[in-house]
Amino acid sequence: MQKQALRRQDGALYWEGVRLSALLQAGLATPFYLYSEAQLQRNWQRYEVATAGLDATIGYAVKANNNPVLLAQLARWGAGAIVVSEHELRHAIRCGFPTSRMLLHGNGKRQVDLDAALAAGVRLSADSEFDLQHIEARAAALGTRAEVLLRVNPDIDAQVHPYISTGLLDSKFGMPQRVLYALLPQLKALRHTHIRGLHCHLGSTLKSVQPVRDAAAVLLPLLQLLRTEGHPIDTLDLGGGLGIDYYGSATTTPESDSQQAAPDLLSSLTPLFAELCQQGLRLWLEPGRSIVASAGALLSRVIGCKQSGAKNFLVTDASMAQLIRPCLYQAYHHIELLETPADATQKTYDVVGPICESSDFLGLARQLPTPQEGDGLLIFDTGAYGFAMASRYNMHLLCAEYLISGETLRLIRRAETYEDLAQTFADQPVSI
Repeated sequence: MQKQALRRQDGALYWEGVRLSALLQAGLATPFYLYSEAQLQRNWQRYEVATAGLDATIGYAVKANNNPVLLAQLARWGAGAIVVSEHELRHAIRCGFPTSRMLLHGNGKRQVDLDAALAAGVRLSADSEFDLQHIEARAAALGTRAEVLLRVNPDIDAQVHPYISTGLLDSKFGMPQRVLYALLPQLKALRHTHIRGLHCHLGSTLKSVQPVRDAAAVLLPLLQLLRTEGHPIDTLDLGGGLGIDYYGSATTTPESDSQQAAPDLLSSLTPLFAELCQQGLRLWLEPGRSIVASAGALLSRVIGCKQSGAKNFLVTDASMAQLIRPCLYQAYHHIELLETPADATQKTYDVVGPICESSDFLGLARQLPTPQEGDGLLIFDTGAYGFAMASRYNMHLLCAEYLISGETLRLIRRAETYEDLAQTFADQPVSI
């Protein structure tokens, strides 16, 4: 099966049959995000194959990309939704996700988050002792029952950047095993909270499945103990975080090594998934990045090139305001020109944006053909944590999003205007 439909033909980049430079020639304002519905479906189908015949819920992590058109499509394909706030929950419901396939988690749930989840009948993940107490109190106040997974911190090193590591003992997420053992007597006293399983999440951009296997080995004895204690345990949530190959170019051949990391990791986990389900457990997964990252790209134009000292800089109209991952934790994204003349001279460039910060870069030390001003540039694999983490720094307004759907191009989020922003400004007295 073709894993990636981005290709270069006669020097031009195509995606799902669309010549990308034609989008700029048609006058689309840059920068903008572009998604492929076909690639989104290919990524989704890998999870369907990995869990075929199993009692498993594939809960898409809404935080990765919250565009409602993409969410609605995932809901139609049968995805669940993992949410971390009242508004993500409301948004997921609006996009068609059934509440029976939703989970609210996070390490600091506010009362509005808890009340929204309890009112909708959504399961919750309890991240701490105080979180569990808050859930019990709000369920009692609302006269309802909370169904809860206990989030365990298994103290497992996922070997990822510290900013996106969530399973080590010094992480802010989850409860250490010793805390859970100490909580056992208190769990029996809960009147409005039913403990239905365990939850963990190790981090993002995982490159190995061994941490997942290690986490399952930690969680299973705890699950059995909870069952022995009389709790109606039926669910194990192993989280998400499977990485993708950000370094691979997707434009060589249809069957190149590009984008193989996530599928290979996923397929190698299928035996573990089957073993867990054979123990009478409903399995939950929380993929975000591995579903939407390779389905999105950021298109921009070259503003100009300059040399300073020993460095060459390619300045583009995209910036850390649209894509903060490189600045935030040195994330890598493959970058190519939309059109590459056969005789183009190659140089090493730092690809930077127009934001007034030294850290405003999209790629460092990249070998690229020397572009002309106005040439198009593609930043790959930005479907996850791209637009979702965008800012308005330097008053760079939120950009548009487009979707390649079959043979058509659809606008799925219009670009923000200054008038949109100005409507949020105020100058009025407040009674205190």
